[in-house]
Amino acid sequence: MVKTLCAYKGMTIRNIKVYLKDRMAIILSMMTQIIVLGLYLLFLKGNYLDTVRENLGELESLVTDGAIEALINSWLIAGVIGTSVVTVALNSLSVMVSDKQNKINYDYGASPVKGSTVVLSYFSGAVVNTIMISSILLTAGLVFIAVGGTFVYTFTDILCIYGLTILGSVSSTLLLMVFASFFKKSSTLSSFNVMISAAIGFVIGAYIPVSQFGEGVQTAVNLVPGSQIAGMMRNVLMNPAIENINDMLNGADKGMFAESVKEIFTLKMNLFDNEVGFGFMMTYSLIAIAVFLVLNLVSYKFSSISKE
Repeated sequence: MVKTLCAYKGMTIRNIKVYLKDRMAIILSMMTQIIVLGLYLLFLKGNYLDTVRENLGELESLVTDGAIEALINSWLIAGVIGTSVVTVALNSLSVMVSDKQNKINYDYGASPVKGSTVVLSYFSGAVVNTIMISSILLTAGLVFIAVGGTFVYTFTDILCIYGLTILGSVSSTLLLMVFASFFKKSSTLSSFNVMISAAIGFVIGAYIPVSQFGEGVQTAVNLVPGSQIAGMMRNVLMNPAIENINDMLNGADKGMFAESVKEIFTLKMNLFDNEVGFGFMMTYSLIAIAVFLVLNLVSYKFSSISKE
């Protein structure tokens, strides 16, 4: 037992270091976030500031510019972290595929280390990398909100968003590990990575709020577990900013602004023409983790790393 734990710890640390030493992999992990930030600064921020001000109408004078900035910036940070937990997880799993390509898995197979320990070390390494990088991005994002607008988050809010980052890291790694287990070449995984990185920003609503899509498309993208994680992040990050503006309005709009903004930025999700809130998103995410954990266990049985 002690030897197994030592082997697991050593291989996990090794997997973390292999990923962190590959600067290109880290850059590729953050490519989607760079695109999201670039689009936001160049195009999206102005459009959404105008949208918020239009919804305020004549009541705009009651709301400070900092409060409006905080609302729009919180949407950006939710999109950045929502994409980060996916792209970093996938790039971290490249270590597993690289080991297959370089036949390192054969060395593991010839060692006394159990195949389950090897697979678990890949999972743990990817989760740690994803949590670490996504948490750094989140911290930078919170600083960005504080500098660029009004900081409206309590200590509980901050703990909650870091907790969702951990949950999203685990969920994404489990899901993507099922797919990564079928790849035997890094070049094939890279192609898959390009496809996922290009699509994930649209799927979770980082580029355009999902509310702008048709109802059928909304249902399709909201079935992806990553969308549920991003939806919860939007709720935790945006609700305090919305309530701050609502307090400034002091009932002058009878709560219409808050409801309108929540609908525009998809704080509630549309699934099969039904709106679902934070509680459903959390339940869905936990069920997805359980399902993909089982799928990974099944996939492991057929893995070349597995030993009878």
